Amino acid sequence: MLYKLKQAGDKTTFVRLNATSMADEGLLECQMEQWLADNPTAVLPEAEASVLVISQETPFKNVTDILAIDVQGNLLIIEVKRGQSPRDVIAQALEYASDVADWDYERLNKTAIKYFARRSLGFQSLVEAFSATFGIPQEDLSESQFNQQQRVFVVGEVIDEKLQRTARWLMRRGVSISCVSYTLLTDSQSGEFLLDFNEEVRTTELAGGGRHIPNTVQTPTEDAAVERLPDGLKNVYREIKKRVLLFGEDVTTYATQVMFNFKSARCKFAEVTHASRENKFVINVRPEGFHIAENESDVVHGLSVKRLPDKHKWATNHQFVVTETTELDSVEKLLRQSYNGVNQKS
Repeated sequence: MLYKLKQAGDKTTFVRLNATSMADEGLLECQMEQWLADNPTAVLPEAEASVLVISQETPFKNVTDILAIDVQGNLLIIEVKRGQSPRDVIAQALEYASDVADWDYERLNKTAIKYFARRSLGFQSLVEAFSATFGIPQEDLSESQFNQQQRVFVVGEVIDEKLQRTARWLMRRGVSISCVSYTLLTDSQSGEFLLDFNEEVRTTELAGGGRHIPNTVQTPTEDAAVERLPDGLKNVYREIKKRVLLFGEDVTTYATQVMFNFKSARCKFAEVTHASRENKFVINVRPEGFHIAENESDVVHGLSVKRLPDKHKWATNHQFVVTETTELDSVEKLLRQSYNGVNQKS
């Protein structure tokens, strides 16, 4: 039995907490969804202090109950059930995960803006909300860091053994999936509700199982970040860095959790993000010296460069892709153009 301690002067009274159910209390599934949308970290690992909710299920829209983003920009697909979780809940959650897996920043941003407006949260863009939620300066963010991975959470009053076994099987094959059960309790005196969450399956429990996703921001050294790259891209990055450092004595290079950065004495002039799914670099540079219309692309120094939408408010808003076979002389010219632009050099 569970009790709550109630203090009145020098006397302590045990108040019994009674286990009940959503159905017995006349509570709907959508109410639990709303509670979790307001408090999403309740079903996440303890070390995960915050996530950003960007969407909830609405009538006549076939989307996951709660869509959120963690500190690394990964998507969280949270599927909530009342009572006994049906056998197809994992298949449903995986279907939603596959639907959003290919969403780019533009799609995520549109979805988030609609949700922020509906909840009157005051944010004008995803990057603004992300920066405010996680305390990461907007200048250290890049659109290519979002949605590199997806994490699935199944939340239900009852997660039976067959569902748990299915989730563990998926984890062993690299799917990031967690199952969390909850128990609804009532205070026998006040009638107020309490919730007890229990992790039935979590991604860190199996050696060699599901991919563990760190929950806190730990800024790596640049060398450590390079070592995490595929061998071919390691060499590409090292060669690019060597050339960039010759631009001037004021050039510095460093890594954050999500990207490499090239900075002059005046400001950052380039961001290099590893797009792991395509095994390539996405490089963002500043607009100085370019004459490309918004949302358009053009070939500059032999490479296709795209100008991102102005509403995203990225300081480095011109983007190009680098692979192991890209001509690095062209990459060097684009980076030098950005460097010269911020330093007002001809």
